[in-house]
Amino acid sequence: MTEFNPIMEEKIILVVDDSSITRGLIEHIYKDKYKVMMASNGQGAMDIVDVMEDSIMAILLDLNMPDVDGFDVLDYLREKNIFEKIPVCIVTGEDAPEIIGKVKTYPVSAILLKPFSKEQIETVVSKAMELKGRK
Repeated sequence: MTEFNPIMEEKIILVVDDSSITRGLIEHIYKDKYKVMMASNGQGAMDIVDVMEDSIMAILLDLNMPDVDGFDVLDYLREKNIFEKIPVCIVTGEDAPEIIGKVKTYPVSAILLKPFSKEQIETVVSKAMELKGRK
């Protein structure tokens, strides 16, 4: 008989951003519907994905972070075939064409430029989750 594990039953939104303001805003938007887990850098994100992969409904990922950046996380997610089951939405203030072009080489679900509104983030994440069947 399989034991009940409440952690596996949770639906998690993973927010990866070094900005506490962005993390707090996204947490406020989703706290009543999902457990919001946060990482302030890419290594923290990869550690959470390693343990909680099956419970993560969506990943909201910044690109510019200290130590392990968003592109390192994107490479890691590609290696683990995470893109096939978890929508990854880039949330960034970086709008340089070469950076956006590089992001588009990964199968991300959406790119949302900062600053964004509550409605914009909800729409992008909702559509991404629908496409992956993660609601």
